[in-house]
Amino acid sequence: MVRRRRLRWVHFLPILHLCACFTSYIGLVIPSLQYGGIVWTYIMMLDLPISLVAFGLGWKHGALAVIWIMSAGTLWWYLLSRGAEFVLEGFIRRPKPVTLLPSADGKKD
Repeated sequence: MVRRRRLRWVHFLPILHLCACFTSYIGLVIPSLQYGGIVWTYIMMLDLPISLVAFGLGWKHGALAVIWIMSAGTLWWYLLSRGAEFVLEGFIRRPKPVTLLPSADGKKD
């Protein structure tokens, strides 16, 4: 029996980041799609902790800076999504607090 893996919500932000990177880079390479290149500025701002390395690399090694943002930025958004999942799972699976007195409606929990 083949088990199909579904795409979890955790993968949404990294895929969105990677698609935005490819879209903006295509806008920078193909002259007729130049208006899409402005997205790169916003990607650099949204990836700010990661993009600091790219700001330093970009002066002499532009291609390496682009590769860094595409790979490390996508990994950054994946780790942020996994952290959010971890926090949400903690809230959902939190045990009920133990009380010494019965509830107001008289039911036992």
